[in-house]
Amino acid sequence: MHRIYVFLIAVVLLATSCTGPKRSVYFRENTPLDPTVTTQKMDRFKEAIIQPDDILAINVTSPSSLVEDKGNTTVAIFNGGGTPFATTATLGGASTNANGYLVDASGLIDYPFLGKTKVGGLTIRQAKDAISGKLRSIVKEPVVEIRIVNYRITILGEVNRPGTIMAPNHKISIIDAIAAAGDIPITGRKDNITIIRENEGVREFAHINLNSKEAFNSPYFYLKQNDVIYVEPARSRKQEGSDFFRFYLPAISSLMSTLLAVYGIIQLTTK
Repeated sequence: MHRIYVFLIAVVLLATSCTGPKRSVYFRENTPLDPTVTTQKMDRFKEAIIQPDDILAINVTSPSSLVEDKGNTTVAIFNGGGTPFATTATLGGASTNANGYLVDASGLIDYPFLGKTKVGGLTIRQAKDAISGKLRSIVKEPVVEIRIVNYRITILGEVNRPGTIMAPNHKISIIDAIAAAGDIPITGRKDNITIIRENEGVREFAHINLNSKEAFNSPYFYLKQNDVIYVEPARSRKQEGSDFFRFYLPAISSLMSTLLAVYGIIQLTTK
C-alpha cells in the first residue's frame, strides 16, 4: 500500500511539472449566437494637430510646371528636402526612411522659397491649405500632401512588447496600440490603463477601463502623437519583489517536483 501511494504521488508530481500551457480552441460549441446587436454613438475622429518636434514629409505636385519656367526648375524643388530621418513603423510592420521638415519650438518649418512657415497648431488640412496658398504665386495649381513621419505612441508596463509604435496614417486607438504591443498578458490589468498626454504645456493623466464598453466613449480612446500608455501589472505581479521569485523560483519548483517524482519511482521499483 505504501508503494502505491508513493507511485501515485510521483505520477502526479511528474505530470504537473511537465504540463505546458493549454491552447484555446475556437468554434467548438454549436450554441446559437444571441442575435441582439447593440449600438453606440461615436464621436467624430479629430484630425491630428501639428506640434513642435513633429517631422513633416511634404510633397508638392502640379498638373503643369511653374508659371514662369526658369530653366529646368520644376515642382521637384519642393520635394525631398529637409533632413533625412529614419523611422520604424511598428503598426503594420513597415519600416521607412524619409526626408522631413522638423517643426521647431515656435511651430515653424524652413521651407524652400517660403522661408519660415507657420504650421504648428494647425491640422494637416489647414497646413496643406496654408502652404498651397503661398505656393500659388510660384506654382500653378499646386497640390500639397503632408504626413507626420514621426507620429508615435509609447506603450510601457505589462505588455508583451513594450516600446514605440508609429502610426503612418495619423490614426491609432488604444486597441490598435495594445494589439501592436502584443496584447496584455494575464499578469496585466485591463481595468486601469493610464494614458499620459502633454497638451499645450499641461501634462494630463487619464485612465481607461478596457473591461467596460464605455472605453469606446473615452476622449482618450483615440490617441494623439507622443501619448504614453502605461499598463499596470496585476496584484500577483506586484508581489514578485525580486528576480529570484520571478525567474528562479518556478524553475526550482519544477526541478524539485521532477526529483521527487523520480525518487518515488526508484523507491517503488526497489522495494
